[in-house]
Amino acid sequence: MVMDRRSFIKTAGAATAAATVVPAASVAFAGEAAAQDAPSAKPVVVYDADICIIGAGNSGLAAAVEAAQQGLGVIVLEKQGAPGGGGIGTEGLFAVGSEMQKEAGIVIEPAAVISTEMKYSHNRANGLKWLDLINASGENISWLKECGVNFTGVVDDYHGGLFETFHWFGPNRAHDDYTPHMVETAKNLGVQFLTWTPGKSLIQDESGAITGVIAEKYNGDLVQVNAKAAVIATGGFANNDELLQQGGFQDTTDVVRFLYGYDGEGINMAIAAGGASNVPRISGLMQLTVSGAPGGEYGTFGQGDGLVVAGHDKKAIWVNEDAERFCAEDAGVENWMADMIPSLMHRKLYAIYDAAVFEEAFNNMIMPRISWEETLVELQDRIDENPYNDFFSADTLEELVAKAAPAVGLDAEVLMNTVNTYQEMCETGEDAYFGKPAEYMQKLDNPPYYFCYMPQACMVTFGGIRTSRKMEVVDKNGDPIPGLYSSGVESADLWPNIYTINVPGGTNANNINSGRFAAKYAAAYIGDAKLGAIAVEGDDTPSAPDLSWPAPEGTWKDGTYTDTERGMFGWIQVTVTIEDGKITAIEQTNELETTYVGVPAMNDVLISAVIEAQSPDVATVGGATMTCNGFRRAVQSCLEQAANLC
Repeated sequence: MVMDRRSFIKTAGAATAAATVVPAASVAFAGEAAAQDAPSAKPVVVYDADICIIGAGNSGLAAAVEAAQQGLGVIVLEKQGAPGGGGIGTEGLFAVGSEMQKEAGIVIEPAAVISTEMKYSHNRANGLKWLDLINASGENISWLKECGVNFTGVVDDYHGGLFETFHWFGPNRAHDDYTPHMVETAKNLGVQFLTWTPGKSLIQDESGAITGVIAEKYNGDLVQVNAKAAVIATGGFANNDELLQQGGFQDTTDVVRFLYGYDGEGINMAIAAGGASNVPRISGLMQLTVSGAPGGEYGTFGQGDGLVVAGHDKKAIWVNEDAERFCAEDAGVENWMADMIPSLMHRKLYAIYDAAVFEEAFNNMIMPRISWEETLVELQDRIDENPYNDFFSADTLEELVAKAAPAVGLDAEVLMNTVNTYQEMCETGEDAYFGKPAEYMQKLDNPPYYFCYMPQACMVTFGGIRTSRKMEVVDKNGDPIPGLYSSGVESADLWPNIYTINVPGGTNANNINSGRFAAKYAAAYIGDAKLGAIAVEGDDTPSAPDLSWPAPEGTWKDGTYTDTERGMFGWIQVTVTIEDGKITAIEQTNELETTYVGVPAMNDVLISAVIEAQSPDVATVGGATMTCNGFRRAVQSCLEQAANLC
C-alpha cells in the first residue's frame, strides 16, 4: 500500500527540521535528498513488513535478529554496501554473570559497576538503564553464541577498567566474529537487507504513530517500507558539525573525524517525528590529537603514539587561542577521554612540553605504535617538514615562543608571560591558578622544547535521542512516540557528557542490549497485528552505485607511478609498476587504515585481483568499502599517468 494523502512525512534534513505535511504525489526531503534530484517523487517499490530497522551496524543487527526471533517480518535499511558499519572494529563486549565468566570463576558485583559509573558522572547517568544492561548482559553473551558469534575468552589483562568483564571476539574483531554470523542468522530467519538504501524520513499517521519509513536508493529512487514500528540505529553524528556544536563543541573547524557517513540522520528523523533531543548530554570517543592524526586508531584514541600523548600529558602546559593557560592539565589522569573536555570551552588548544615530558609520556604508553627510536625519527620529521605549520621545536623557551606564536596567530608577549608564570609556580610547587597537584608541577627545563596545536578528535558520539527504558523514543514530556524505538549509540544514556572507559566493551554491550530491547518491546507493541513476513510490490531492483574504475585504454608506458587517495581513516599511497605495458607489481603504504580489515583487503585481495584483471575495476571487499575505493582510485590515477606518457 503506497501512502495516501492522509499519511504524512516528517522530514529530517537538519537538526532543527520541523514536521511537514507532504502529500504522496509530491514527496520532498530536506538536505541531501532534495526532491528535484530524485528521478521520481513517488516510491518505485513498496515493502510491507512489521518492523523496519534503520542501520545495520552492531545494534541494528542485534535488533534485526531479535525481531525476527519474535516472529516479525523485518526489513533492514543500510546506507553502505554491506552490514557492519563502524561496529566492525569492536573487539568484544562487556558482560556480568556470563557462562564464560562462571566457568573461569569470575564473580563481579553489579552494584560495584553501577556505583562506579554513577559516581563518575555525578549521578547524571541513567542508573536504571545500567541496571537493565547488567541484568541482561550475561544472557546476551549466551544469545550471541547461539547466533554463531565467536568469542575467544574472557580476559583479565584488558587495558582499562573492570578487566574481567570483557569478552573478546577473535583477532579480526567483529568484522569476522560478529557481523557475518549475525547477518547469516538474520537472513536464515527471513530478514531482508536493503543496502545502499539509507532511511530518509519516518511516516506517521494522524495520531503520530509510526506507519513506515521512506528510504532512497543510490540513484535517487524512493523506497517505501510500510511497518508498524521502526528502530533507529544509524550510528550517531560524529560528522555533523551542527549537532556537535549543540553537544558542546565550540568550534568544529579542525575536529578530526575517523569514521565517515555518521551524519545524524537518525537523530534528525527522531526529532522531526516529535522525539526529544538529548544532544546536550552527549559524550563519545573523543580525544585530543595532532594534525594529521599520525597514530591512527590506537595512537589517537588509545595510548599508543608519542606525538599524540606527549601533548596531552599531565606535565605539559596547555594554552588557548588567547595564549592563556585555562585549566589543570591533569584532566585525563584517571580517564584519558577526559583530556578533551576542558578544551570544549575554547576554540584552540596548544601544548608546550620538553624532552623529559615527551620521554615520560612515551614510557607510560600501554601499546606503543612504534619503538622509541622510530618515534624520535617521526618527531624530528614532523618538525622538519611541519606540513600544517603548527609543530615547533627549539632549544630555549624564548626561541620556541618566537617561532610558534606568529605561526599560529598567538600574541607572543602573552604566551611568554603564560609560560614564565607557570615556570615560577612549578618552582614553588603550587598551581595558584587551577590547583594542579604538586607532583605534576614539573618545570620545563630539559631541552629541546616543543609546541604543537592539538585539535579535537571525534570517532563516535554517544547519545542524542531521548528514550525510555524500553528504548521507545519519547517526546519532551517523556511520552513515547508510538512505534518508534532507538538503539545503539544514538540512545546511549549511560555516559552523559563524558565516556568513562571504566567498563571495557560497555558501548558494544549497550549496542547489543538496546537492539534486543527495542525489538522485544516493538514486538509487544505490535502484538497480534504482526504479519510475520515481508511483501513487496514494484521495482525491487537492488540499489547499487556505479563503483567502476575502468583502466585507461591504449598502451601504458613502462615505469613506476604513484598516487595518494583518501581511504577510510586517512591517506593511502599506491605505487604501480608497469613492465612491457602491463601491471606487474602494486605496493601500498598507509598510516591509518585498520590492520584487521583495510590493510588485509588491499594486501591480500585487491593487489592480486587488480594485477590479474589488469584493471582497478575489481570487486570491493565487504566491510572495507572506503579503503577499497581509495585504493582503486589511486591505481586508476597511476594508470592514467602511464597512459598519458605514451
